[in-house]
Amino acid sequence: MIFQNITARQNAVPNWAKDMESSKRFLLQAEIEYWHEMLRLNKSRVSKSKETEMRGCLKQAVRALNSNSNMEFRVAA
Repeated sequence: MIFQNITARQNAVPNWAKDMESSKRFLLQAEIEYWHEMLRLNKSRVSKSKETEMRGCLKQAVRALNSNSNMEFRVAA
């Protein structure tokens, strides 16, 4: 019984880590919305190279958000 409690405490994720992960996800989602909206509004106004650069930023933010979901498991381990 004592060993189970020790193991449970060691495997528990601290609250600050959960809050930080939540904040990171929130910021990444906001960045994705920003780039998506910028592309939508400025598609006819920006050069092709700038549009490609903006799409790259959007893809990078999406990848970061998707890879961040795996970070929760790494923090818990």
